[in-house]
Amino acid sequence: MTRVYPDELSRLALAGGQSLAFHQLGQPGRRAWLALHGGPGSGAGPALWQGFELPACQLLAPDQRGSGASRPAGSRRGQGLPQLIADLERLRQAQGLASWSVLGGSWGATLALMYAARQPQAVEALVLRGSFKGSRREVIRLLRRFWPRSGPALPPARGAGSGVRLRHCRPAQADAVLQQLSQLFRNGTVAPRTSRIAQAWQTMEQAAALHGARRAWLGATAVDERRELRRHWQAMGPARLQRRLERPEALPARAQKKLWQKYRIQSHLLARRCGLRPGDWERALQTVAMHGIATTWIHGRHDPVCPPGNSLQSHRRLTELAPGGSQLRLTRAGHLGHEPGNLQAIRAAVRHG
Repeated sequence: MTRVYPDELSRLALAGGQSLAFHQLGQPGRRAWLALHGGPGSGAGPALWQGFELPACQLLAPDQRGSGASRPAGSRRGQGLPQLIADLERLRQAQGLASWSVLGGSWGATLALMYAARQPQAVEALVLRGSFKGSRREVIRLLRRFWPRSGPALPPARGAGSGVRLRHCRPAQADAVLQQLSQLFRNGTVAPRTSRIAQAWQTMEQAAALHGARRAWLGATAVDERRELRRHWQAMGPARLQRRLERPEALPARAQKKLWQKYRIQSHLLARRCGLRPGDWERALQTVAMHGIATTWIHGRHDPVCPPGNSLQSHRRLTELAPGGSQLRLTRAGHLGHEPGNLQAIRAAVRHG
């Protein structure tokens, strides 16, 4: 009988002494899938493969360079699109796979699309959930709406009287703010100020996720769906978040370091627009269309992190380039892939994609 992996963590050596950790699940020899986590810097976890029928596929889910169990954790070395794409190709070749289908969520959708543009012969299909374009507008919108009101400000720049309150930063300040965040996380040790900013960043992400899930629940009209979405929102921990906002507490040293590692990578990539140059998104869509890669866009209507227009516009453009080659599923959900509406759409897409 073919072996079914419950979740086997393996490692792939990279240049310069780095290593890429990756999860192996499902049955070797079945249809191969690559699943890419968001963040950047988050690492892969069970929520990423909830939408797969593991006995019917082979699933590989890497912790992207420097993320999760990849080593060295939090490293900025090689944190650029060309290197991250090369890591995925190295993994595919090491597994002896001629091709695979790719699922990515949020930043993972960005990486998945750019990988398909660089290695179209290796990609059978794309499932892109909550696509993120790495724009200044997306990041500033998130900071202004969800950075904690009592969260730390950036330290004042030379000659300035006070630091920037991230909840009040203006679009014109975007470049300076993201560069300063990246500089704060550059040091190789966890400084108290950096730790406070990392905790506030995590709180911001959780608040945004809860906001989207709550809007999905309140927007439902069918009784059963409304009940299910409310249960899901409650399970996401709004009460815990409220307590943390009212009485902030210092995290244990190990938890502080993990957060610092995550946001060290995230701040680095965001400051560099995730490695995207003007026109890269359009060129990627053109390549995907030219090679006939079937693409499904999944996006929560209530996503406060990545605007649904990202997926809607991309779907329309891809449909112009290759009629019938793109599908769009706008769901009653927020940002996270495990919300019921998004999860149902992912399951359908990977089953039929």
